[in-house]
Amino acid sequence: MTQLPLPKSALYVCVDDDSGHRSRLEAITHDAIVIAAPADAKRLVAAEVGSHLTVFWIDEGGRVVLPVLLEDITTGSSERWRLRPLGEPRQAGRRQHERGGGGEKMRISTLAAQPAVTFDSTLLDLSEKALRCWAPASDIAVGEELHIQVVLSTGVLSHIGKVTIVREAPDGIGQHIVVTFHPLTAPTVQIIRRYLFVWGGRRARQPEHATTTGTAFANAGTRGAAVGATPG
Repeated sequence: MTQLPLPKSALYVCVDDDSGHRSRLEAITHDAIVIAAPADAKRLVAAEVGSHLTVFWIDEGGRVVLPVLLEDITTGSSERWRLRPLGEPRQAGRRQHERGGGGEKMRISTLAAQPAVTFDSTLLDLSEKALRCWAPASDIAVGEELHIQVVLSTGVLSHIGKVTIVREAPDGIGQHIVVTFHPLTAPTVQIIRRYLFVWGGRRARQPEHATTTGTAFANAGTRGAAVGATPG
């Protein structure tokens, strides 16, 4: 078996279509890997002996994914899961080029104006470098710094970035704004990677819904709760 991380390395266990549960690689045998049970294992009712799961970890190229079969659960003071690989580890794509997701409500706050001006907006897509969102028409300009906050399925993304693109939305309602992030902390990078991992898995299983990212989210944003520029 190749490409496996070193023992004691962090990895994530995905059950069904969820976002992944943090674990740790304990041992590697000739036909299996042994991991520490995730901290929230008792709540993972879908994870039982015989279940097909997915584990992934992060290397310099991005995520490495490995499908596995849960063969045995050893209980006691330190619960361990024995997993049999169902294939070879595969690179899930270099993180520099991966972009996806979208649909979550988010907040944008200006930094130059005092007091700050805050907008409701809608996430259109996200990468480790930047995000694209829909927002109501405003005087936000390229080069302006903004604080963005969005609750993802894997955690809260709260960060500052610089506006690199502002253009009219395709339907003529509101704007599409691209915000390039200032350097991210390691925990924030993990939140984004795990979010994109789950999104990619859902898209692979439901290709007919892959086109929902984009204008549909912009339209949804404009037809939800009224949004606009309000003093923060």
